[in-house]
Amino acid sequence: MSKKPIPGGVPALLYLSINDGSDTRINKEIATLSRVFAVDFVGVAAVDSHPFVAAQIRRMEVIPGRRRSVATLARLYWRVWRLLRRHRYDSVHVINENLYLLLWPLLVGQRVVLDVFDSMFLKSAAPGWWTRLGQRLCYARPSKVIVTDEERAQLMPAWVRKKLLVLPNYPFRYTGPEGKRLAGEVRVLYAGSLSDTRGTIFVEQLLAAAEDVRVVMAGWLYDQRSRDLARHPCVEWLGTIPQQQIIAQATRCDFILCHYEPVNQNNIYASPNKIYDAIQAGTAVIINPEVRVSRFVREHHLGVVLDAYQPADMKKVAQTLREFKAAYRPDPALREKYLWESVEDRLLAANAGSGR
Repeated sequence: MSKKPIPGGVPALLYLSINDGSDTRINKEIATLSRVFAVDFVGVAAVDSHPFVAAQIRRMEVIPGRRRSVATLARLYWRVWRLLRRHRYDSVHVINENLYLLLWPLLVGQRVVLDVFDSMFLKSAAPGWWTRLGQRLCYARPSKVIVTDEERAQLMPAWVRKKLLVLPNYPFRYTGPEGKRLAGEVRVLYAGSLSDTRGTIFVEQLLAAAEDVRVVMAGWLYDQRSRDLARHPCVEWLGTIPQQQIIAQATRCDFILCHYEPVNQNNIYASPNKIYDAIQAGTAVIINPEVRVSRFVREHHLGVVLDAYQPADMKKVAQTLREFKAAYRPDPALREKYLWESVEDRLLAANAGSGR
């Protein structure tokens, strides 16, 4: 059968993810890409779907099911095969290496941009030869490989670097209303992927150590411990909300928590958008020192760098937060510098095939 072009000569793009369209970075990318491309989106919804991008795209196809289910992935494979068979796409944008490997047979002959948010190779303890083989399969064919910062770019094989594109995790400029920060309490925003290794245990211990701590939670609850924390009397649970609403909530908080268990390179080299959200909101951050971006936090006096991923004295941490809150004065120059608007053209260029 002949493939159908998009009416009106608008270039077409197929965006592939195992997210349902609620991910913060996916939202930014779709907002940018949809200005130039007719975008078809294929994703997966584990339980409730929150496709914030639905209004900006031509076709939204979300497969219900668990993301690691063989049946779910088979349905996703079938759905992508059907779209590629019926339509002619100018670019296929694939999120992360594991999805690219799954769809690799379908992508032969397509112009592919591989967008690496969380590298499976930085999480893996596989033998070096196995990692090198996987990297060769993932990175050889795509026309561009996107990473989130310069340090992650340096972790890539040397032969990939000529096609690498660094697209930082900056937010769109925030121009909304600002909330009120309250004296007499320390309010912490705990948002994003919520699990015991991403901050839940830390928040539990902080709440137990200090009566003046309050927590605002929003995002995806990945374990029972985090679901229980969302019902704590000192916690305000907001569900899954878009990034601009996250920043709006941050304007009434004193800190945003960035907490990563240093068990693999993917966590150590994390590129959290929360740091740049905090800059837009005029809010400080809390981060553990094992994460490399904590150096940036310390250099620009953006928040409290803990003494360890698991601090020994949580009462001391609480006191440090109180003192930092009292003294913190955000730098307005940073707010103008770290913006998605300043880098989004790189994404358009990568998918249009026009270099960096």
